[in-house]
Amino acid sequence: MASLMRESHPLTLKVMRLSRPTLADTRTLPMDSSTAVLAQALREAEQNRPTASGQIFSDLQLSDAQLPLDAFPLSEALVLPRTFGTMFLGETFSAQMCICNESAFVVRDVAVNVVMQTATQQVPLLDNSAVQLAAGQPLNVQVAHEIKELGTHVLGCTITYLSAQGEHRTLQRSFRFQAANPLVVKTKVNHLARDVLLEVQVHNATHATLVLERLRFEPSSPFAAEDLNAPHGDTALLWGGSAGFMQPGDARQYLYRLRAPIASEEASVEQERAVQYATALGKLDILW
Repeated sequence: MASLMRESHPLTLKVMRLSRPTLADTRTLPMDSSTAVLAQALREAEQNRPTASGQIFSDLQLSDAQLPLDAFPLSEALVLPRTFGTMFLGETFSAQMCICNESAFVVRDVAVNVVMQTATQQVPLLDNSAVQLAAGQPLNVQVAHEIKELGTHVLGCTITYLSAQGEHRTLQRSFRFQAANPLVVKTKVNHLARDVLLEVQVHNATHATLVLERLRFEPSSPFAAEDLNAPHGDTALLWGGSAGFMQPGDARQYLYRLRAPIASEEASVEQERAVQYATALGKLDILW
């Protein structure tokens, strides 16, 4: 009954998240082409309708150490993701939206409004001017939003239009997804007289490889920070080459020493007490 009472619209809305594609498998079949009857048929099919990799099967056995490029398990073809996937903090959410007029009549004054709703704010992403869609004509738009909050995000789409009967109508759709934290950061503070040792542990909580490009600690006043991870200033050992790669489940440890300048001997006791009870040491700047 609910489906029968649902309002029908001449416009349809489809949303696809834009994400990086993957390489397609070639599905190369290793087999002996000298004796198999099927090999000749596959050879003929290969000549008439070659695949993207250039061949259907390989004459090489599985034990061969060196494989030609045609026998490589990945082809040059790209495959679009079949699922929405996972959104992480710091990523940019991009989506392709297609509004199509499925009716046999002209739909006028089509306006699209798109917002991103989070727990704390509502961010406008698109508010285009009204257009006219002929029968079967699509309207493609793209939206993008940088994920800066964890938790639930709702992509709200509102389409207003003027129907063939001259009625002002509204089509609303919402798409909900979760934003997770790709990095789990834990800190530990150790007090040593007038100094503070800050231990930072960074853990890759995703199922993919991450690349840490920078991890920097910015101390609060009156502290001055010393990076004990690169005592000679050689950060290439930390971030250069493959050093910044973090496999799924990997964890890295970093150490910083914070020190407050001593104005005088009389003020040293007060400064020691301020260091011991300091609550705001600074902030971490992580780029991945």
